[in-house]
Amino acid sequence: MLTQVGDKVRFSVDDIFLPNAESVFVAAPGEVEVQGTVVNFSDSGQTPRMFALVEVVRRQTVVVPIEKLQPLPPRSP
Repeated sequence: MLTQVGDKVRFSVDDIFLPNAESVFVAAPGEVEVQGTVVNFSDSGQTPRMFALVEVVRRQTVVVPIEKLQPLPPRSP
């Protein structure tokens, strides 16, 4: 499955690449996973789409390696 802009995903707080864990507060104390929406992608040198920019529920965008994202199932209407 190819991750696309608009996909709902979850990931470990430890997998956030930018900003570093010391300068970001996206998770409640004790929370190890967060959910968000993919808003864009970033390359790494010659490797395209290496990272996803994910807007988390607390309205902060973080950078996460693509392989660390777990797609969330679509919500039922």
